[in-house]
Amino acid sequence: MKQLLIIITFTVALGLANAQERLFFNVPSDGITTDIQGNVFLIHGFNLDMRSADGTRQLNYSDAAYGSISCVDAGIASKILVFYRENGTILLLNSELSPIGSPLNLLDKSLTTVSLAAMGNPNKIVLYDEANQNLILTDLNLNILSQSHITFPGEFHPTDMQVIPEHRIALLDTLHGICLFDFFGTFEKEIPIPDVKAMQLMKDQLIYLKDNKLYRYNLPTTSSPMSIETIDIQLPNIKHFHFFQNTLYYIDANNIAHIMR
Repeated sequence: MKQLLIIITFTVALGLANAQERLFFNVPSDGITTDIQGNVFLIHGFNLDMRSADGTRQLNYSDAAYGSISCVDAGIASKILVFYRENGTILLLNSELSPIGSPLNLLDKSLTTVSLAAMGNPNKIVLYDEANQNLILTDLNLNILSQSHITFPGEFHPTDMQVIPEHRIALLDTLHGICLFDFFGTFEKEIPIPDVKAMQLMKDQLIYLKDNKLYRYNLPTTSSPMSIETIDIQLPNIKHFHFFQNTLYYIDANNIAHIMR
């Protein structure tokens, strides 16, 4: 039986109905995320800045030898994953932004076409191998524990991967939309919404950015159908976002980071 799709437009109860926007930090930023303590991480080139929720600079990590940072996963605050796609390198940083152990070299493990990386749990890493269209689960030494092949007609080029540790994996592809998998890479469902620019995976929902609007996709359960809700916030042209509690952090078209409470 097909599930009923419900589309609702309203102001989501995220504490943002009467939000006041202010400049978060006036430096170039390519990406933004948070850890579970509410620390904010700004990514620009080979620099990673860690700031408090109000924008005060706390720590910085920078190493030009690896090139530009491709993505950062701070979901596990004690093991922050920093991925350098160009160099085929993963660094794990502690909560003080100091390296944990030696850099992990994907090329040494013959993982030459990995395009995305994230933490699966404190002891496992999730990789996406673009050339072979495989979701790969490894230990912290990049030894492969399991892998599953993703089959789609035509090309499949995800630009983002997010993981709820031990629970679910989401891949964002501009053409196909958002694809969900369980923690071991078993396909769950495709959300066929093209032209999504950015997403954030939460335990029972997805927030995604399309046509400069934010939407909340409530994942279906046995007792309720899926639904899509518009998050009714006035936004400028934005390219990346991240929610934490009742705060929205986003990068605008000029690569400047903002905060909205």
